Amino acid sequence: MTFSDWHSLCEHLGAQFNIEPDLNGVLFLVGIRERGLTFQPFSKEEKMSLIHLGSCTLYLEMGLLERSGTDEEGWPIFTQRSLAPTIPEERKHKILQECALRYFSRIYP
Repeated sequence: MTFSDWHSLCEHLGAQFNIEPDLNGVLFLVGIRERGLTFQPFSKEEKMSLIHLGSCTLYLEMGLLERSGTDEEGWPIFTQRSLAPTIPEERKHKILQECALRYFSRIYP
């Protein structure tokens, strides 16, 4: 399944998980998937870690980060590529949305 725009992706994920996803919600779902977890109650700290993992995974899509291993708890470690550009804060939101579209289009072929 290819998602034509951000709205169609959010509709699909909302229907599948019975949520109203925003960018953080989508990043959270990416993080859950990347950790191989199931949708369950998480602490605030766990949610923040999963959102961060989702962000890193999508930046990996762009080639801005690379996976350099895992920590003692099994969380992936990412490092910034040496030539990664600095992204203005106002562009990060749109870039993450575009990467999420590509990411979920691969997952739901």
